[in-house]
Amino acid sequence: MKFGIMLPHYRQVASADGIYRMAQEAENMGFHSVWVSEHIAVPDADVERFGKGYFDPFSVLAYVSAITQRISLGTSIIIMPLRNPFHAAQIAATIDQLSHGRLIMGVGVGSAEPEYRALNAPWEERGSVMDEALRVIKHLWTGQPPNFQGSHFNFSDVNAFPMPVQKPHPPLWIGGGSRRAMRRAAEFGDAWHPTRPSFQLLEEGVPRVRRIAERNGRDPNSIQIAARHPMKIVERAHDNWPLVGNTEGVIEAVNRFQELGVDHLVMDTFYSIPELNDETVDSVLSTMERFSRSVMPQFV
Repeated sequence: MKFGIMLPHYRQVASADGIYRMAQEAENMGFHSVWVSEHIAVPDADVERFGKGYFDPFSVLAYVSAITQRISLGTSIIIMPLRNPFHAAQIAATIDQLSHGRLIMGVGVGSAEPEYRALNAPWEERGSVMDEALRVIKHLWTGQPPNFQGSHFNFSDVNAFPMPVQKPHPPLWIGGGSRRAMRRAAEFGDAWHPTRPSFQLLEEGVPRVRRIAERNGRDPNSIQIAARHPMKIVERAHDNWPLVGNTEGVIEAVNRFQELGVDHLVMDTFYSIPELNDETVDSVLSTMERFSRSVMPQFV
């Protein structure tokens, strides 16, 4: 089991100092990965949930690549239909070069129609744009001459640079808990990456992803399962969130995730549920320290 921590580049904890402290401490404590997320234009209706905006995720990872040495750097997630895939492939490959091969590229379709409208992105076609964008990125990253003719993207007689360090390309994690997201992960992804999945969803979804992968001629065991969940070590367990509770309860929950096939847990410590709304960088660092000391040694 691997464990990752979201970096404080949005909501009440967003700051350059917080990013610096948490990235370095995550590596020192033995976490396997640090993560950034994305919203480019936060709708008014979502400000209470997300804050007014986010530090740009790729800029944050470029900075973090320079202040860490070993820890993986991930996106959970980039809203792919809001970005040109040729440009996204260039930016992500640059991060992979700067970090000497530490990028994990998590992508999804997002859920905020007003954000799509503000960026003149095709809300009604977001699923088909997402699928084609993944084809474009994999095409560019595998060193083929950039020549692509699709329904949404067309280019030829141009060059793609740089290439990523990791071969054949950085891991592509596909976010989302829907059946379409599962299919997309089985067809395109190196991991299925649902946010806040219930144990029941994992019980049903993990075998489904593996069956679809096998039907597509892929090794079903080559696709990782990477769940994102809120985490806080407290005295009393939370009825809905398995990683919010005392140490024994959190260990039990991690065991359950592992039994269901989860390989990597990405954890929210300042966002996702009301119980985390008042967290600070200092309180998050305390949570990370308790988790790394009391929980991680049981699984690493």
